[in-house]
Amino acid sequence: MGAVRAAECERARSWASLALDGELSEIEQVSLRAHVGRCEACAGFERDLDALTRTLRTAPLERPAVGVALPRRRSTAVRVLQISAAAAAVVLAAGLGTLAGSLSSRDTVTVTTARTGGGNPGAAIDRGIVAMAPGQKLPASRIRPSVAL
Repeated sequence: MGAVRAAECERARSWASLALDGELSEIEQVSLRAHVGRCEACAGFERDLDALTRTLRTAPLERPAVGVALPRRRSTAVRVLQISAAAAAVVLAAGLGTLAGSLSSRDTVTVTTARTGGGNPGAAIDRGIVAMAPGQKLPASRIRPSVAL
């Protein structure tokens, strides 16, 4: 029962604060009045909160003894320039990585061995180029230029 009561009191105290700024719905106002009517601790909290709020709101404004300087906001143009430079750097890095990868892979060839109907076990396909073992020829009937690899 104590945990339920604590949760109700916590909600009522939050409502008491919101009520001072006129931010409660009618249902919340009725619920707050009902809770404060039966809970003396929350009624005391509401009275103290109301008194403190009145004191603060009626107090004269004071100038701070030390000046406050806020940092200048960056212009939108500077921000756009920064984002553009970052995007260009990413594109450049990707391009250089691709270039480096293609330059370093010239010495290493990925070869897929293909079986041909003509019994050429030495035929290999590398990026669409058919290579044969020395001394072997691919029969002309097997060459179809329109076939995509």
